[in-house]
Amino acid sequence: MLDRPNLSRENPAGPRGRRPPPGPLPAKQAAKWPPDDNDLPGAPPAPAGGGGFADDGNFKRGRFSPVSIVVGLVVALGAAGAIWLGVKQDSQKMTVDAVSKEKKNIFVLPKKDQLPLWRKWAAASAELSLQQEALMQLAWADDPEGVTHAQNALALPDHRVKGVAAQVLAYYGSPKADGAKHALLEALKVADESDRPQLVWALVELKEPAAFKDAMDQYRKGFLSKVERLGGGIAFDPEKLAGLVSLEELSKLATDESPSVRQLVATVLSRNAEPKWTSALITLVKDKDVEVAREAANGLGRIGDETARAPLLEALANADKASRQRFLEALRDGIGGEGLVLALDSVKQDPEETTWFQTKQIMEMLRELADPRSADPLVKWIEARKPPLHWQGEAGTRLAEVGDIRAAKFLGERLLADPLKLYKLEKFWEADEGGHLSRTDLPRVVGARMLADLASIHADKAAELKAAAEAPVILWLKDRPQPHANGLRFLATVRSEKILKDMRDWAFPTDPLPKEGQQPPFPAAFETAQSALRYIGRMKDEPSYPKLLDQFNRKKDPKLDITQDALQGAGLAMLGMALRAVAYGASQGLAEWGDPRAVEKLTKLIEDETWHEEARQAACEAVAWCADDKTMIEVAKKAKEFASKKEPRKQLIGACYASSLALRPVPGAAAELVPLLAADVEPGVRMAIARAIGVGGFDEAVQGQLFEKLKDVEVRNAAALALILGGTSDTAARTIAMYADFDKSALDDLKDHYYRAFGYWSDEDFKRGNLYRYVANAEAITRVKVADAPQEWARQRLQAQFDNLKYDNGPHSETRVVLRYRLFQEAKSGDSAKKKGAIDTLKFMKEKGVLMALRHEQGETGALAKRAFHELMNPKATVAEDLSKFAPAKAGGADTP
Repeated sequence: MLDRPNLSRENPAGPRGRRPPPGPLPAKQAAKWPPDDNDLPGAPPAPAGGGGFADDGNFKRGRFSPVSIVVGLVVALGAAGAIWLGVKQDSQKMTVDAVSKEKKNIFVLPKKDQLPLWRKWAAASAELSLQQEALMQLAWADDPEGVTHAQNALALPDHRVKGVAAQVLAYYGSPKADGAKHALLEALKVADESDRPQLVWALVELKEPAAFKDAMDQYRKGFLSKVERLGGGIAFDPEKLAGLVSLEELSKLATDESPSVRQLVATVLSRNAEPKWTSALITLVKDKDVEVAREAANGLGRIGDETARAPLLEALANADKASRQRFLEALRDGIGGEGLVLALDSVKQDPEETTWFQTKQIMEMLRELADPRSADPLVKWIEARKPPLHWQGEAGTRLAEVGDIRAAKFLGERLLADPLKLYKLEKFWEADEGGHLSRTDLPRVVGARMLADLASIHADKAAELKAAAEAPVILWLKDRPQPHANGLRFLATVRSEKILKDMRDWAFPTDPLPKEGQQPPFPAAFETAQSALRYIGRMKDEPSYPKLLDQFNRKKDPKLDITQDALQGAGLAMLGMALRAVAYGASQGLAEWGDPRAVEKLTKLIEDETWHEEARQAACEAVAWCADDKTMIEVAKKAKEFASKKEPRKQLIGACYASSLALRPVPGAAAELVPLLAADVEPGVRMAIARAIGVGGFDEAVQGQLFEKLKDVEVRNAAALALILGGTSDTAARTIAMYADFDKSALDDLKDHYYRAFGYWSDEDFKRGNLYRYVANAEAITRVKVADAPQEWARQRLQAQFDNLKYDNGPHSETRVVLRYRLFQEAKSGDSAKKKGAIDTLKFMKEKGVLMALRHEQGETGALAKRAFHELMNPKATVAEDLSKFAPAKAGGADTP
């Protein structure tokens, strides 16, 4: 978007605000133009004819001459007459309140009843604000008579009305408003600075060649790029203005004397960025006008030629605040993370708040890009510049986000810093999304999360990670009221022996369980125990194993009901939630451990209908990680057995076992589960079984049965979910195509179930290639049309779930940092199918930085990545779905300090 000021250097004086701009005036401005803050006048001009005082300041000498008295009387009488005429005319006009009421009375009518009234006001010139409103409303209603009324308004003397009429005709466009070209050209002959840009732009929109000279004149003066479309927003499109000449001819104007023309050339060439325009764009990026330069920078960034780097950095150093962001975006898109790190050297060192904001700007862009190639220059920057500890920590976080183990040293050092000592409250700029950094521990919380991700990525380098960060993490955890889960996860993953005793104490507190009837607050010891139980399991501490199993025995009364419904009353909330916490934590600990010895205890908990549902669900997930293949076949039988029963509580157990199968599919289990997609099975259970079938995959025989079930309205969506999750791309596309014959509500319901099917992804989903299948099927669905509408929802909803991978979501879950690193590695070293799957998934996740890095790989990887990157940078325009209904309730997240 071009945004040259209305006052250019070619017209330094510019219009002095003698007329209001086109468009309806706010009520408070209607009586005065220009507004008070539009253009403050200079000193008052000297009175003509010598004025009332002598030049030497003697107010007695030459006070009033007879001639001046006569002239003064004539002027006074004329002014009085004008005032009288004005008062009389104003008395015939509607008041502001009356105009507002008239608009409201029209707006509340049905559209068919509104149109006659808008037409009436569009033809009436007595009430300018109503006339302008009427012209706009007729255009938005696409009323053909609106063109006629707008054309007639061009003959009126008021330039504001003419400006709005021009906007309206531009809105109608060609060919609807082609008949108004002559009227626009005639109006242009008597136009002034307030309506000429709108008139010219309407002619450009109507493709009138005769307006080209005027259009270039307005563009040179900087007015045309400010024209707004009807309803607001910049209307100017340089492509339309430049469409009358070839790009080759346009490129010759790169040295035109007008900065506006040079900016036009830079913008158009940037939008059509090709290597052959590199020379012209380099000339433009060095332009003395920074707005020209930044437009050229976008093109150089898109071309990404090595020869473009030096001019880009030079231009960045000279950029003002408004242009800096655009230059940085050009560096990001053309060079990648290395270019952004280079830009750190352009940060101003004074004043202090400017240094902070400019550095933060680049660090946030590095986070969003996540380019693996930024690692080496970031390390060099830290070592050379010795930045303040805050920025060292931020740079360390950026390193961790791309999986670079060197981050551990910098993050470890940052964990030792007390926020109260590192930040000063009076420095208002030292703040983040959590508030002022002296009052939040968010950077250290995030740093611990990054260390945990690094430990998952580099499991073979636990010793190196411990040397860099073990001691700082332990000190940080013990300095908090409660140890944070992110720190526990890191220490458990690297098997820290130094924290083992504390981990045992946290996991198995000696505090007694809450009493029946005990009131809040919830005991902190059991809140901590839930996390510590999970991570003591990850550490596989053998002495702790029997204690993990013993947590399921802490509910001494077998008849005590601590289900969610039961906890709503009877004073059991604190006791029930404490028991839920230890059973839930122990189940997750056993899931992390993965020992078959736990299956019997877990199964008993799952089938005990008096235990809290969340604890039993965690136990079902643990079974998937503890059981062997033979045991999982029994789990499949249990899923079928319980789901077949009529009682809701039994079916809930069946759904729970089905979730185990979704985490760890059993070959051949689909054939046993398909019959459970029946009308007499509770809908939630059906969907859990459908997900298990889809995740596990199926053969053609099962596929045929699932297609047959699409005929049954009761089970249709469960069968469809299984097909689009577990089938081939062709199967998924065919499934959705069938919905053209079904009620729209059926497809809407399927969309929601599809979104909810992806609770979280495990490392097994990556290893088995499930993610690649999900992505391929979502892309295939977008090419299907139902009721002539492309089905973009599958792509959008699956992408939204990838965006939910920021935090750890349970045992064996993948975070985005870990998944991104693994996809990067597989794209470089996997077989052809895995390379394609990894790169397609990276594109689907919008991982621009990784794809930029992969473009430079040799052979198949580089070729696939280049194409994927091009498609990512030039996406298909779609309307984003509103998925806010799926957003979790706001609460303390994984990074809550």
